[in-house]
Amino acid sequence: MKKSLGHYVYEKFFQYELMTAVYVMEPWEKTLFNAIVLTIVSLSFATFYQYTPVMFSKVTGFF
Repeated sequence: MKKSLGHYVYEKFFQYELMTAVYVMEPWEKTLFNAIVLTIVSLSFATFYQYTPVMFSKVTGFF
């Protein structure tokens, strides 16, 4: 049984809300919490993208 992409995203978002207990928060709390999570994840990816090549070159010895 093939599910659509929209249904898959909905299920993952529902799982996220259940695992983090976001579903019990008020709308303004959800917005604030999701903004903080999105900021942390975005900064983590940016840091990973920026510093991974530098660390990889130091480990392998290529300068």
